[in-house]
Amino acid sequence: MNHLPNSWPMIALLAVVLAACTPPADGSKPGAGQEIISVEELAEQIQLERAPLIVDVRSEKEYAEAHIPGAVNIPYDQLGDRLSEIDAAKTDEIVVHCRSGYRAEIAEKVLREAGYSNVRDLDGHMNAWQSGGHPIERL
Repeated sequence: MNHLPNSWPMIALLAVVLAACTPPADGSKPGAGQEIISVEELAEQIQLERAPLIVDVRSEKEYAEAHIPGAVNIPYDQLGDRLSEIDAAKTDEIVVHCRSGYRAEIAEKVLREAGYSNVRDLDGHMNAWQSGGHPIERL
């Protein structure tokens, strides 16, 4: 009794599952074309007055409590209707962040679909910014 021919579908399925669970070889995050920027790099750019457009996609309340200096607040669920408020060319660098990443990922997709090609994700988001002791502003 040879069970090898019946094993091939299971082996093929296992190979597909393993491939889907393996992180990219280049170390990038999952997601189509997602680029990241470290909190240290962004803090340095702000200090040197060379910061990109920073879009805080958290709620207005969260933004008022603490935000990155110079960031504009457009909640992620309003971004599609408020694209006219993005004061940047389609090729300009835009850094998007929220508290921990979920809302920013949605906002980044909206921006890319609108034609913005240089969208970056703040590594660690507001949690990392604050835990790193970087400056914040309050309303």
